[in-house]
Amino acid sequence: MCGRLTFCYWVVAAVPFYLATWEHYFTNTLILPVINGPTEGLMLIYVSHLFTFFTGAEWWAQDFRKSLPLISLVPLPFVPEIPLYVIVLILMIMFAVIPTVGSNIGNVQKVVDARKGSMELALAMLLPFIALLAGVAVWCYLSPSDIMKNQPHLLVIGTGSAFGYLVGRMILAHLCDEPKGLKTGMCMALVFLPFAIANALTAKINNGTPLADELLVILLYCA
Repeated sequence: MCGRLTFCYWVVAAVPFYLATWEHYFTNTLILPVINGPTEGLMLIYVSHLFTFFTGAEWWAQDFRKSLPLISLVPLPFVPEIPLYVIVLILMIMFAVIPTVGSNIGNVQKVVDARKGSMELALAMLLPFIALLAGVAVWCYLSPSDIMKNQPHLLVIGTGSAFGYLVGRMILAHLCDEPKGLKTGMCMALVFLPFAIANALTAKINNGTPLADELLVILLYCA
């Protein structure tokens, strides 16, 4: 029941996963803090699923001030109604994603400096993933049928498949001890996005009607 933010929740999960794989590529060690995603993070997800079973998904879509008794007792007259899932997303970004990504980049920086390597080449390996997220964001922004709201599952499946290819290609490069730097082969997962964006742009020219139906386009994207 998150609407457009459904895809944002996928991004929040994908970013630390990709950065952790990227970090492992350089450090040869999966460095996990005391509180981390594979253990405490997964346990939090299990608890959330179990909690939702008893409360219903509607609990997450209500105004955050009505979600907990203690919060509802505090008068907040100037605060607009904000769904609870928006608050959860913001908290996840602030306290989970940003610290984790900062730790990943810091650990890679130490290894690259110790080996007298190039941090620019290391960061270049993030470009295909950034291009994937940026391409999908542009497509969703231009989409005449609002695919992020109306087709979130297909969007997540298609983008998740491309993401899986990028991660798998990075792991393969690690196992084969390939030179550090941008992997052009990873960009094969992005070849469809320009067509999807161009199709959405045609809607601007044709009074809101794209050249091809976007449901067909997003199905081809998943395929």
